[in-house]
Amino acid sequence: MTRVFGIDFGTTNSSVAYLEQGKPRVVLDKERYKLVPSVVYFYEKADNVRVMVGRAAKSKYVENPFCTIHSIKRFIGKSFDSEDVKVAQDKYYYIIDRDPQAKSHEMDILVRINELDLGATPVDIAAYIFRYLKQMAENFSKEPMEDVVITMPTSQKTRYSTAIKQLCEKIGVNLVGTLDETMASAYAFGYMNKGEHTIAVYDLGGGTFDFSVLRRVPGGYEELATLGDNWLGGDDFDHAVVQYLLKYFQISTKNRSFPGGNRYKDGILITDKDVLRAIKTEAEKSKIALSETQQTLIHVSQVIKEIDPKSDMDVKLSRDLLEYLESELIERTITLALDTIENARTLDPKVKLDALLLVGGQARMPKIKHRLQQVFGDIIYDQILPEEGVAIGAAIYGHLLAAAKQKGGAAIGA
Repeated sequence: MTRVFGIDFGTTNSSVAYLEQGKPRVVLDKERYKLVPSVVYFYEKADNVRVMVGRAAKSKYVENPFCTIHSIKRFIGKSFDSEDVKVAQDKYYYIIDRDPQAKSHEMDILVRINELDLGATPVDIAAYIFRYLKQMAENFSKEPMEDVVITMPTSQKTRYSTAIKQLCEKIGVNLVGTLDETMASAYAFGYMNKGEHTIAVYDLGGGTFDFSVLRRVPGGYEELATLGDNWLGGDDFDHAVVQYLLKYFQISTKNRSFPGGNRYKDGILITDKDVLRAIKTEAEKSKIALSETQQTLIHVSQVIKEIDPKSDMDVKLSRDLLEYLESELIERTITLALDTIENARTLDPKVKLDALLLVGGQARMPKIKHRLQQVFGDIIYDQILPEEGVAIGAAIYGHLLAAAKQKGGAAIGA
């Protein structure tokens, strides 16, 4: 039977899985990592434009953010004129423009890299990531990647699906199916838990949030209800920390005496883009660290070197403070989750959840798990790692599709 690879293309990280002798395996790269940063770095060497992908590309962010493209998933299948794209332009350093050669105004975004006189569509950039994943999977499995199932945000389907088909054509793989990310998580759960059940999936990744209620039915899962926000994810949690750090530093510099006797009545608002990049990087690190510890120190050197070369940013950030800063974002996910449950009950007033799955790296935040336990009780299923469930589920679904095709049976319901 043909092997089908499941690909979880994430805003922050991506991963690949497949089934071997009936058991799911998550692909490892040459450094033994399961997750590949969804980052592409463009640079020039010997008068040619070269490309780095993954961890190596991410390491170039502080050095040159204008050529380091991350979170590109947020722009796939999007219109340049959409309000969320306009808001996003203030969050990223690379240039988002309208593609004058686009065939549709619904998918007309172009990423410009002026330093290299280069323009690329979101699909073009994503293709570099997918080629990297393809090579990684082939090296690990010792088999060619020909057939794939690719997951997509639950609340973003039609135009995104069109873009994914274009992407597969570019990298030369056969797209045998697409699958909602929450549905993929359900397939991963169903592989380990037989029998009838109704589950909810809380999927908070780097760029999107989705919450779905799914019921096991013969041949797959039935979606009872789903809601999501395409602009609510780990990037936004990072942004909340950055805004706090900038405000903290501004307040701490009010009426302070600096070299030359200068004083700033309203404090100093950091605007240097190099420094802002460094602060963003440290904010992300601190957020991750505070999932394991109660306090961390954020240090960024020479944040106002033109005013005072000796001024550094040193801020102690506690888990309690982080949870306060991000409480509004967390509550937005809780509100969407409760609304989804209400929608599910319009179809089945007696719907009862047997398990709640947490998906996506941001879902690892302890406060999120605590709030979900307060709301839904002790039904969180933690036997599947949040970063692996989507790729594993896609691989299982692909395996079922291949088996059904081999037997000449009907397509699997999803």
